Amino acid sequence: MASPEMHSASPTTTSTTTTTTKTLSPEEFTTYINDPCLNRTFQLPADPSRGRPEAFQVSYADFGYHREDAGDDSDREEQVFLFFGPLMSSRLFHGAKDGLAKRYKVRFVSAERPGIGKTDSVPAERMLEVWREVMPALLNHLGIKHVSVGCHSAGTVFGLDFAVHNPQFLHPSRPYIALAGPWIHPSHSGMRVWSLASSLPRSLIAQTDKMAVLVNSLGPAVGVSSAVSGTVLQLWSQAEPSGREGPDVDLEEGLRDRVPKHVFADSVRGLGQETQVLLRNGVEKDGWSDWGDFDVLAPRLAEAVRRVGGARLKVDMFFAEKDNMIGDAGSKGPRWFEACWRDVDGVDFASETVKGTDHDHVWDLRWDVMERVFKMMTQEA
Repeated sequence: MASPEMHSASPTTTSTTTTTTKTLSPEEFTTYINDPCLNRTFQLPADPSRGRPEAFQVSYADFGYHREDAGDDSDREEQVFLFFGPLMSSRLFHGAKDGLAKRYKVRFVSAERPGIGKTDSVPAERMLEVWREVMPALLNHLGIKHVSVGCHSAGTVFGLDFAVHNPQFLHPSRPYIALAGPWIHPSHSGMRVWSLASSLPRSLIAQTDKMAVLVNSLGPAVGVSSAVSGTVLQLWSQAEPSGREGPDVDLEEGLRDRVPKHVFADSVRGLGQETQVLLRNGVEKDGWSDWGDFDVLAPRLAEAVRRVGGARLKVDMFFAEKDNMIGDAGSKGPRWFEACWRDVDGVDFASETVKGTDHDHVWDLRWDVMERVFKMMTQEA
């Protein structure tokens, strides 16, 4: 990425001359977020037979390490991390991980889902269907054969739906999925606020995007946080600093303070539609996609992976210590989600609590989850 010098700083950089984003000039910040790697688009061709009379545009980020000579040699294949972010996840939010990705020679790809950023909108009832078509097309467009999958919050539904329908994109000899701060339906977590939200009229849930725009406008002035999941929840309310320190952490946290206004300058219409999907408020009321819930998906995914390559699926799970979306680590929701994966034939499963973090920030550089995932991806490459 062509951006300010601190962007390429690795996690081990200790130079006292490194400038963090907290002191970036407006011009430097603009250069940073306008980097082409964070602002790519892809057009899925029109297909009237699939209910798509016009081309469908997708905005995405593609940064980190790019191996120019990968070719068709599987031994030299790129290590690609396909990330499915939380509700209203912007392509801009993880750009600070470019230096870490380059250090571990990982290519990081993250697309904005329908109605977010510059990605076209679709009705709530078609979101999962369209995304199942978009993601394989995007990977083929980028010449990517295999990926490791990462999911955060709402991205858990979309990422695992992608994996179970497209197991051929997981590596045939070392398929890997990392889940941090996963989404769990309130019927399992028992989180009262989301249980109540699930019962709201669909027309009201569909207006979530308008509420978020209003809160984004008023939040910094009145000191409130938005009442939706993922990175939006605590844009202005962050945990007391702890965990790892360093220039890369300063970069990421400095960017988080300044990126939201750019997110809301683009479309956030998809926030309402995606909230309906997550709460099963509409067509998904009996379960997601054709698998229903994660207890059904886990063994089905393991079998799909086994049929493609014969390898065991590695699943790493990271729960936030404090989580106001699905319940704190060790509570009802996380225990249920762990049980979905534990003892599934064909799955090597590990789960842990990330001390000090919350639902929204569990993937932050401060907590080392991303670095540990990159290590897992590359240790046998």
